[in-house]
Amino acid sequence: MAVYFYLSGNLSAQNKKYLVYFNQKLSGNTFNISTPQAFLSLRSIQRRLNQNIAIDSTDLPVVPAFLSGIRNTGATVLNQLRWLNGAIVDCNDSQFQAISNLPFVEGAKPLNTKLSLGIVEKKPKSGIQTLDYGASLPQNNQLELDSMHAWGYHGEGKLIAVMDAGFLNVNNHTAFAHLFQGQKILGTRDLVARDGDVYQDHWHGGAVLSNIAAYLPGSIIGGAYAADFYLIRTEDAATENEIECAYWVAGLELADSVGADVVNSSLGYTTFDTPSLDYTYNNLNGATLASKAASMASSKGIVVVNSAGNEGNNAAWGGWISVPSDASNILSVGAVGPEGQYVDFSGKGPTADGRIKPDLVARGSGAVTADVFGNTGITTNSGTSFSAPIMAGLVAGFWQAHPNLPANQVMSLLKNSGSNRDSPNNQIGWGIPGFIRAHILAGGNPVLSFPFEIRLFPNPSEGAEITLSLLQATSIGQIDYQIMDSKGKMLTNGKHKISNQSEIRIQAGKMKPGIYVLKINTTAGQLSRKFVVN
Repeated sequence: MAVYFYLSGNLSAQNKKYLVYFNQKLSGNTFNISTPQAFLSLRSIQRRLNQNIAIDSTDLPVVPAFLSGIRNTGATVLNQLRWLNGAIVDCNDSQFQAISNLPFVEGAKPLNTKLSLGIVEKKPKSGIQTLDYGASLPQNNQLELDSMHAWGYHGEGKLIAVMDAGFLNVNNHTAFAHLFQGQKILGTRDLVARDGDVYQDHWHGGAVLSNIAAYLPGSIIGGAYAADFYLIRTEDAATENEIECAYWVAGLELADSVGADVVNSSLGYTTFDTPSLDYTYNNLNGATLASKAASMASSKGIVVVNSAGNEGNNAAWGGWISVPSDASNILSVGAVGPEGQYVDFSGKGPTADGRIKPDLVARGSGAVTADVFGNTGITTNSGTSFSAPIMAGLVAGFWQAHPNLPANQVMSLLKNSGSNRDSPNNQIGWGIPGFIRAHILAGGNPVLSFPFEIRLFPNPSEGAEITLSLLQATSIGQIDYQIMDSKGKMLTNGKHKISNQSEIRIQAGKMKPGIYVLKINTTAGQLSRKFVVN
């Protein structure tokens, strides 16, 4: 099975694209920061108010007359970039000369653009807790998303913008039906082809989206399946050019303007179709076009979640992370396997200016995703592209649980909940975060209907022994436990007295591979947790 996609043919092959910078922004601007509702959504304004972030000149649109002046030369303004006080412009040589002579133009940067010829083919790989996660259970358990869901946090009220190369068949796949039925997709934008349709482009964004938004019980459930979404195509998968970095910035500004709380970007840049413009390690300093925009978005109160890149075993690149995962004050996400082990394709730090990267890690090896080449079903994919959206689901649910936290504290608490928090390094950063610990660090009381919470490990296990880790020490007396198979048959049961113990080991005996349920009963209530035996 293959997916085919084409470059839009409505732009002249003789034209080139430039990032045009303007020399001022305030004089003559019809917009004013005193009336932000004219250029920002109410949701975007409220996000700033909630975090005491002032609206300033960087939020202002560029001077409208400047855009008109460029259009008067016959050029096309593709996007304005308010944070950079510029615009992406498509024009021929004579138009560019006219633009350069305009009094309000400070300078211009060519965005090397290569027109794709013919068809590009991409071959995919073949491929009580009330929620039935199916095959996605291990990747969700790894971040304790099952506990997050059990306490009622599924991303409700949070707006997540996903920026990618396209969202093939998302409008038809059963894993996303709830998004359309509940009107949870608030908007879409194609910044590349500009044709208004993101559902006929590349498959990658649909697979990424499923790790956040899918709801297909028995197969796959995403971490924030009840959130709202805005889908933005910024990537032309047929080519690799700096124009895509500029589209990425435009997409981030769009996400800000519509009020996104979280942005997931499973995109990264290292080398280009024009080798002389390739990035080098020295560019991993947070100062490239996209990386500066990522940090700007963070300053506007958005949590930007970006994949660390898959260049970890690419000796020619050095194994480093990619742009913009080097940006300051964002969550760069690397990949681990099912046992939490670093996988060698995951991009490594440090940044060129010495910062630890990635920040956190999640399942990226053999991650379960929706199979968007059909209308139902799942498959597996590997890459930091899939660890990032699993992390974005945690970010949304955790922030929902603690809505008064500013974005920087959300990121800090999640990092401090990481499995490697005491010795962060440049392979896995602060490690695998966990909702329960982050919830406790934020002052939450992690309870269902009784005064304790547990974590099962190892999960998946070999089946001989299961360890319960008490996340909240408390004297609760006796528990009764049962282990059931997937058909409800009891395999073993017993009792334990709990008095501020941190761990309890249950001898489960040898079990066949499959999904099992541990049920715990106390006088205060019942808890159920699923676990996997390999």
